[in-house]
Amino acid sequence: MAGIAASATSQLPRRVVSLVQGLAWYAIDMVFVLAFFFGYFLLRGLPQDRIELSTRNAFRIIDIEQSLGIFREPGWQQAAIDHDRLRSLANFTSLDLHMPLLVVLGAFFFLADARKHRIIRNTILLSAFLAIPIYFLFPVTPPRLMSSAGYPLGIWDTIPDHVRDKPGALANWYAAVPSYHFGWIALAMAGVWWCWKHWLLRAAAVGFAGLMWWAIVVTGNHYFLDMVAGAAMVSLAFYLVSRFERWAEANPKKVDRFTVRVKELRLPF
Repeated sequence: MAGIAASATSQLPRRVVSLVQGLAWYAIDMVFVLAFFFGYFLLRGLPQDRIELSTRNAFRIIDIEQSLGIFREPGWQQAAIDHDRLRSLANFTSLDLHMPLLVVLGAFFFLADARKHRIIRNTILLSAFLAIPIYFLFPVTPPRLMSSAGYPLGIWDTIPDHVRDKPGALANWYAAVPSYHFGWIALAMAGVWWCWKHWLLRAAAVGFAGLMWWAIVVTGNHYFLDMVAGAAMVSLAFYLVSRFERWAEANPKKVDRFTVRVKELRLPF
């Protein structure tokens, strides 16, 4: 018994050291990710606000949803907006459980399977830059801003002005399509299914994706089709990244010409 206890005790520090090392490598990976994200937000914020064009495009989306019988965003918000706890839950989910959750889940993905983490991370980055031309060519006024554009839909901004990010060099309030507020969360929840088989984790992933969809609508940030477009763009990016990963594994010398390998990392992508 003493030997078993001693062995368990000796293994514990090794696991702690391995965990700390893994998190350290993940932190290095995040430095590169944040550099790409800065470039993405900078490019996304370049277009000038074109409210008239953005509003026309919003009505195009609304018309499609009405023709499909799915324009239900005003009703969703009205069902929750008068309930303080539901409104607070929607605001918290939309604001505080988006990027922070992606960062935390990224660490778990990295520790579980560095290759799968790399594919998920690269999918997020590729999808971000694939959307830049769309933000330039097809700006969309989100539901919460339709009233200020002169076309109230019965949808209001539930997030207080002092909390919401103000317009600036890295902000674009009319970059609504595709919605990565949902698309990236959908990808992360799919990543949970990909990395782990426990039914409880998978059920939680499905539930959270549904919660985020609901919160985005209740806060007036997106139309349903915005989020469908976000999921579609992420799916396209995932396909392209998976193809690249298979090519990279078959051609390591070629990949080494434009990447650096450090332990489990392959940087910058």
